[in-house]
Amino acid sequence: MKLRYLSIGFAGIIIGTTLLYSCTKNDNGDDFPPGDVPPTAGGFTASSQIAPTNLIAYWNFNADNLLDSVSNTVGTNSGMTFTAGLKGKALNGNPDAAKKAYATAVASPAVRAMTQYTISCWVNSPQNTGATGIFSLGDTKGFWANINMFFENGGTTTNAPFKTIFADNGATYDTGVPLVSNGFNNWVSYIATYDGAGTFKSYINGSQVGSNTVTGIGAIRFLNIGPVVFGALHFMTVPSSTTGSSGEGWAGYLPGKIDEVRIYNKALTSIEVSALSTLERQGR
Repeated sequence: MKLRYLSIGFAGIIIGTTLLYSCTKNDNGDDFPPGDVPPTAGGFTASSQIAPTNLIAYWNFNADNLLDSVSNTVGTNSGMTFTAGLKGKALNGNPDAAKKAYATAVASPAVRAMTQYTISCWVNSPQNTGATGIFSLGDTKGFWANINMFFENGGTTTNAPFKTIFADNGATYDTGVPLVSNGFNNWVSYIATYDGAGTFKSYINGSQVGSNTVTGIGAIRFLNIGPVVFGALHFMTVPSSTTGSSGEGWAGYLPGKIDEVRIYNKALTSIEVSALSTLERQGR
């Protein structure tokens, strides 16, 4: 009788051990080659893998200049410098707004022809004084540029007010003013999209923070396309890039850094936006 119970117990140990092994053994289907890294959502392992055929402008500032590596053209620097960035070098403003530091680049034919878009950049700045432009695609006659990405007035030491204003055929729209906790003095991913069907979105660090769907808009209609402007709103260049304003006392110049500026001619999906933000932060 005792021997029979012992046999059953021993068999149970064998079965239990087998089940435990089958539940805890490595799943080789999830293995990665030595030195490789797991993919982000969407299967991406490098930022260069995200919509590569739709990337139509890219400034990484690593060569201490304003080279767009897609169109192979170099922009014009007006008082900004180059310093350590999120990846390699970054374009750096001047904390003294009286210096009026900014930079410009010519919008390439591919940028001018966009009917939908994604603008992606990173910014690391002290608290702003006045509304300070980060990225703009100018309008040589309009008060607002065709695309405006900037710090709005009213920031605090703990909250940064990011704002996006978009134009279609001269009419302007925005996606609200999210207050980003610890948005100053930290690298922040700032991405804005338009899908060619009426919906504008903005994202901070890969997460959507604003959206605006406007009826009656399809393929975007830019007017009077002016320069790409870094570090200031387009009417704060010297001279102003637009006849719509010669400058505004409530606006200023970015005192911090900009890096990894990309333009795509499509609206990236939320998965692509999240992956791009994650991969660039990891230096991938």
